[in-house]
Amino acid sequence: MHDTHCILLVDDDPLVLAGFREILSRAGYEVTAVFSGGEALEQLESRAFDVILTDLLMPRVSGLDVLRTAREKHPDCVVIVVTGYASVRSAVEALRLGAHDYLIKPCDEHELLFRVNMGLERVDLHRELRARELDAEKMRAIAQTAVTVNDQINTPLNVILNSMELIRLKSPCPDDVRQPLEFIGQEVGKIKQVIQRLAKIADPKIKEYTGGAVFMVDMESSGQRPADSGTAGKKRVLVVDDEQFMVHTLAKILELMGYEPVCAYGGREAFRLYLSQPVDLVITDLHMPDMSGLELLTSMKAHNPAIPVILITGYGVDSAREAAGKWRADGFIGKPFKVQELQTLIERTLAGGGGDAASAPPTDPVAVPSKGVA
Repeated sequence: MHDTHCILLVDDDPLVLAGFREILSRAGYEVTAVFSGGEALEQLESRAFDVILTDLLMPRVSGLDVLRTAREKHPDCVVIVVTGYASVRSAVEALRLGAHDYLIKPCDEHELLFRVNMGLERVDLHRELRARELDAEKMRAIAQTAVTVNDQINTPLNVILNSMELIRLKSPCPDDVRQPLEFIGQEVGKIKQVIQRLAKIADPKIKEYTGGAVFMVDMESSGQRPADSGTAGKKRVLVVDDEQFMVHTLAKILELMGYEPVCAYGGREAFRLYLSQPVDLVITDLHMPDMSGLELLTSMKAHNPAIPVILITGYGVDSAREAAGKWRADGFIGKPFKVQELQTLIERTLAGGGGDAASAPPTDPVAVPSKGVA
């Protein structure tokens, strides 16, 4: 809108200055008029203008001096230089120095307003772009805060919920213990919901891995592994996560389910264990720093396409589910998940059904929580 735009007029010719001021003021602009380049520099020290119309040829402080100062102090300001026919070459030089446009005087009212309006369109565009950049920076800051909160608050929540789960599964709980555990689970669940909603602000997309860029580990293996030697006929499950507490807790839960867990703290260690001893199933976190779950899955499937692999994650669940399907994971489950959901998915996967845990019956009221952004 015109009333938001400020224009500085600079010309040592009183008639030109008065004429331009009259036209622009009548058009609704806020106009400041000065008779010399020196006065223009003083104005630029104290305030910013949207458009500066300056004569080129003035004594002591020229229009080029005004242009240079304006570009230095107010880079978003649009400068239009005004010159006569005899000094068009100077106008071209001004354009090289950053002037937006030039006017040759004498000019009529329509051309003056046209040039000014074109300059103001550029000013408005720059303002819009700047506002979008600021909004993007704010969103990045909010996203980073979301990631930090999700990570730091989830850690103690994981300890609480997983400890509750182990207490409930290890032995029958009396009513006076079970009821407080249920209350704790409900309240922690509310906190988890808030954190998950906050985490969606950042929601990073799962990294795409092209066929030629997949991280592979060469262990100089012949491709043969020992025959299945699970303890007392138990199925051996390789549990992979970069957080020791999550591996330990999931291993304990698998033991209570009747499986023999094999623990690995990261993708590289998991692949080495996989090559050195038999396992019936792999359950791996998706986001790990040394070797991601997708990289581990691809490496294992390249070695043995029949090995079943279940991917788990607690962050970016929708995009992770899509990636799991694309890379042919045998199962996928998002954290927090319920023990019954995990057990159902494991049984289906080992039976050759694979699939997604979303259809598993949610019979267990206590959830195994996410560890944060992983």
